Amino acid sequence: MASHRLARLDAALRVLAALVGTLPLAVLTSVCLARFAPLAESTRSALGFSLVVPLWLAAMCFAFLARSAARAWGVCAALGAVLLALAYVAPQ
Repeated sequence: MASHRLARLDAALRVLAALVGTLPLAVLTSVCLARFAPLAESTRSALGFSLVVPLWLAAMCFAFLARSAARAWGVCAALGAVLLALAYVAPQ
């Protein structure tokens, strides 16, 4: 009975990671692409804006495929920290 509850909790936390934890990854990835792409500024802005939804869908698919909720949240947090550092701390 307890393992059934833990499995349901793990599944719910994986879904939450896929829906909530991957959105910052998609936004930060598009910000990094828009910031570092060797294109004109208007093209970089359009590229970053148009790639948010496909990147979010791809990140959600990978989060659903994670073996556990802890792994899904850990990957989201680690990639989010790296992308945040690239987007706002690294020189252009």
